[in-house]
Amino acid sequence: MFDYDTAMADPASRIFTNVSQASNSDVQSEYDYMYDDFGTQVYDDDLVMKVVFKKRKISNGCLTTLTFAKYVMIDNYAELIDDIGIEYQDYSFAIEGKEYLQKKLEGALDRE
Repeated sequence: MFDYDTAMADPASRIFTNVSQASNSDVQSEYDYMYDDFGTQVYDDDLVMKVVFKKRKISNGCLTTLTFAKYVMIDNYAELIDDIGIEYQDYSFAIEGKEYLQKKLEGALDRE
């Protein structure tokens, strides 16, 4: 007879593939707000650049505009521009790391 509780408690069991007792993503996700879009850790006294891009394309006779923002440390600004393209940059400005961390923790950056 199948023992459900034993199978759930066994981390090596292949029956429940989506159950893991030690998940690294759960441990790190608590502090994910401390990183910019390039994965660099942000501290209170750092400068973070908000870079807004606009990409336009014409398809089926309609002009479609995609606007999005990226937040990167000032050290990664040039790399971001190289990756996406300076021709798509609309505007950019710097914010303090303390403000960035507060907004990211509150989820305000996701609503922009």
